[in-house]
Amino acid sequence: MRPHFKWFYCSSILLLLLSACNLPTARRTPTSLADAANTEIAQTVAALGTQLAVNGTTTPPASTVTLPPATATSAPQATATSVPPTAVAVPCDRAEFVDDITVDDGTVFAPGTSFVKTWRLKNSGSCTWNSNYKLVFDSGAVMEGASAVSFTGNVSPGQTVDLSVTLKAPATPGSYQGFWKLQNASGARFGIGANASVAFWVKITVAGTTTPSVTATSNFFAVTSVNGSVSPANIQTTCDASNPFRFTFSAAITTSTAGTVTYRWERSDGAVGPTQSLEFSSAGTQTVTTTWDLGADYSGWQRVYIDNPNHQAFNQINFTLDCLP
Repeated sequence: MRPHFKWFYCSSILLLLLSACNLPTARRTPTSLADAANTEIAQTVAALGTQLAVNGTTTPPASTVTLPPATATSAPQATATSVPPTAVAVPCDRAEFVDDITVDDGTVFAPGTSFVKTWRLKNSGSCTWNSNYKLVFDSGAVMEGASAVSFTGNVSPGQTVDLSVTLKAPATPGSYQGFWKLQNASGARFGIGANASVAFWVKITVAGTTTPSVTATSNFFAVTSVNGSVSPANIQTTCDASNPFRFTFSAAITTSTAGTVTYRWERSDGAVGPTQSLEFSSAGTQTVTTTWDLGADYSGWQRVYIDNPNHQAFNQINFTLDCLP
């Protein structure tokens, strides 16, 4: 080939290549972010391939891929839920021991000595104690005490009351302990303690000789007994509202030492007499009286309540009236 023709041929090929670079090319518009990303990646790879070709190598340079920092996800925190305190139900009947008003544990008595034991208790339940409640003997040494002593008034929750019982020291020397509880209107017994199941007690020592040092009656002032009677106890007679029959009641009150006794009469119809005083210059017995006029058939009682020093009702004096037409 001639040199000038060879030059012409090479120039023509070069012009064709340059024209091809300037021709418009079809361009596809990405339809999504993923297409756009793929397009960008493809361009990057193409550029990298071109660079490798220029450098005469096919091994891509090492590169460090930097990942975005991981976002710490906080674990859900437990939320403390405030639980309201559970209300504790207070038992209806429960007592709390407050004090021994008379006869501390171990008090020494001569054989056969009468004495009055008085406990101070608090109503720690939710129900009011009324006249249907009783102080009752539960177990141990009874010491000739009454099996039950009725309440004479109401004791509301939170209030205290002094409860007494007349007892007698056994004839044989030794140590004696009697246990007592309370009884509600339904006959259920209860006491002190968290479960209202514990009995309270009287504990004495009986000595073998009678001396002032062992005679408990010299240690405190108390009414040791009240012996009541009515005349007549039962009667059938002519009577009506205009011509009532009169009953006369008597009560012999005995004290341990000198002191002032305050007392009142109480009746089965609910009537309560005025509080009266009785002075004792020494240990002894005095008798008090009262009357009750009735003009219709009736069966009932009267009794003496010792306000001071015992806070105690003594045995009822029962009677019956049968009015003839």
